[in-house]
Amino acid sequence: MQPPNPSVADRTGILAGRAAMIVRPAMPVRRRAHFRRRIQLWGAVFVTPTLLFFAVFKYGPMLWAMWLSLNAYDMMSAPHFIGLGNYRSLMADPIFWHALSNTLVYIAGSTTLITLVALGLALAVNSAVPGARQCMMLMYLTNLMPIIAVCLVWRFLFLPYGLVNELLHLVGIGRIDWLTSTTMAMPAIIIVTVWRFAPYFMVVFLASLLAIPADYYEAAELDGAGAVSRFRHVTLPLLAPMTFFVIVVSALLCARIFLMPYVMTGGGPGNATRVLSMLIYETGFSYLKMGRAAAISVVLFGIMLVFTLAQMRLFLRAEQSVSR
Repeated sequence: MQPPNPSVADRTGILAGRAAMIVRPAMPVRRRAHFRRRIQLWGAVFVTPTLLFFAVFKYGPMLWAMWLSLNAYDMMSAPHFIGLGNYRSLMADPIFWHALSNTLVYIAGSTTLITLVALGLALAVNSAVPGARQCMMLMYLTNLMPIIAVCLVWRFLFLPYGLVNELLHLVGIGRIDWLTSTTMAMPAIIIVTVWRFAPYFMVVFLASLLAIPADYYEAAELDGAGAVSRFRHVTLPLLAPMTFFVIVVSALLCARIFLMPYVMTGGGPGNATRVLSMLIYETGFSYLKMGRAAAISVVLFGIMLVFTLAQMRLFLRAEQSVSR
């Protein structure tokens, strides 16, 4: 004999009773708080090694250098506190001002050309030209070469009878004293810097170009905008954040450049290519004036901090004007 079918209400009650048996009781408040503290403790355990690394090897040396800049220290005797004496001596040193002007010229020239060349390469690779992606891979290999090898190779290329002058001679341009002329030594180092770093930032620009929706270009084309107008009113505004990133990062890289002028020209001819990083090295390790070298490094840090803050302010203003 078949049992009678239960009604809908009976079946609902049976399912609710089974669910109540399966569902576990809620965790007590004290136990939840203990579990949360354990999670936070384990998070602190995993983060602490990284914080210690930065404190010991990054921020600690920075603070020590700032304190050392207020002392006279020759690595033979204990530091002697002299206040702002190192900074006052720098203000009266023509070699420091020459190195500072060389650094600013190098940063401005390298950053401008790196940004323009990287953007141009990214636009060329992003086009439908056959073989563009293969050329991108070959160009990016320049960023993988050791910097000392790059400096040595370009030093031979810039010789009076090197490959660069031979190629210029073929097109009717006379030989140039790239590394022995006070007017051409800095442009030569800027050329090598652009050749070295532009392919890296090309990949950065290319990633941003690929992220721009095609709908924007289609809408602009329907409105009658040409290629130049689309680049000006669509591509450039959307690439503004990445352009800001490239300018700031390339400027920071160029500010601390050392091996290129040191290996290629040794800071010469004269003081034509002596930048602040070379002056820091020479002052600290050649003349054993570590306090003075620390003061120069603090000045360089301040210049880059002011530059970065100014760029951030200009970028925020540009974004606000675009949003309006």
